[in-house]
Amino acid sequence: MVVQSAPGTHLLGMTALGAVFLYFVFLVAETALLTWARRSLRIVVHVNGTRGKTETTRLLAAAFRAAGIRTLAKSTGTEPCLILPDGQERRIRRLGAPNVREQRNVLLQAALHRAEALVVECMAVTPEAQAASTAFLRPSILVITNARPDHGAEQGTPEEALAAFANGIPEGGMVVTADPSIFDHLAGVARARGAQAILAEPLSGTAARIPENAGVALAIAQGVGVSPGTALEAMRNFQADRGAFTIRCLRRDDGAILIVDALAANDPVSTALLFRRAEAKLTGRGPRILLFTDRGDRADRAWIFASWIATQGDRFESLLVAGRFAPRVQRLLKRAFPGTDAGGRPRVRNLARMEDLALEPAGTIVFAGGNWKGHGPALAALAPALEGPEAGAEA
Repeated sequence: MVVQSAPGTHLLGMTALGAVFLYFVFLVAETALLTWARRSLRIVVHVNGTRGKTETTRLLAAAFRAAGIRTLAKSTGTEPCLILPDGQERRIRRLGAPNVREQRNVLLQAALHRAEALVVECMAVTPEAQAASTAFLRPSILVITNARPDHGAEQGTPEEALAAFANGIPEGGMVVTADPSIFDHLAGVARARGAQAILAEPLSGTAARIPENAGVALAIAQGVGVSPGTALEAMRNFQADRGAFTIRCLRRDDGAILIVDALAANDPVSTALLFRRAEAKLTGRGPRILLFTDRGDRADRAWIFASWIATQGDRFESLLVAGRFAPRVQRLLKRAFPGTDAGGRPRVRNLARMEDLALEPAGTIVFAGGNWKGHGPALAALAPALEGPEAGAEA
């Protein structure tokens, strides 16, 4: 007995085969296009790590441009944007959630802009997405700024995150860091891949908020033939991300409130480093208040921050909290800041609006950390930054 398939089944099978064929053709065409784009570029720098990626990307792009190297850069700090070869910025509009295929797109755009160099901030979180980012870009130089606690659910411990970062070291290329604590690991992976590992020295005297980022940018610039003088001049005048660390001033009729804005740091280790740097410039001031902001969708980060804040009760007079916190976070914070402040107010207070910071006494220094998203723009609109990267030193 002969069994005949229904006409619809045959049509469905042909459609499926056609879809597979078209997808295969797409992959072949995409690979060819990406190969052409990559070959058109002399330098591709992939900037990875936990903190400092945005500033390093912007510093390096500025140094390349100043040396006459036609450069396209992608920064994904507080807002994702392309930095065009003439230095102008174009915001990247996303229709949905961030997707690592943006790295493919930026590589193609660099070729279309006839760029000689491409500097790309890594946007990937999971090790798999980071590997995909590396595969799209095929970088000649990898930056690993540091490996600190963040994105624990996706990246694991800092040691596990470092291992994932190091997987992107290019064969025969270069890896650069200014963090001595991770250099030995990077150097070992680099040797196995025939790559060069460079430990950059922190560099002061530029407009960089973090000297280590400037040191990395200078080391790479020199490595591709940019003169130190040209690179340094560019880094003294580069355009920082709008969420970059700064000291803000909220003026009142009877004085001013200084705000140490480290909201974009996103992890306690980096936040503490920035706070210490500001404290060195603001000795003899006070009272000091800690402002902790939460974005609502990062419960893991909120708990990590709260655990650190629980050790800071003796350093700050009181704690302001902005955002929605889980009950266990609230309990931990209240235990760390018990009682009342010098004015008889509870040491832990909710901050409903950033404008309410103006209710604090003149002369107060507010140290702000946690999350830039949702709160950073409001803080920036309320209190302009003091001039210069060392803002607040003479305020």
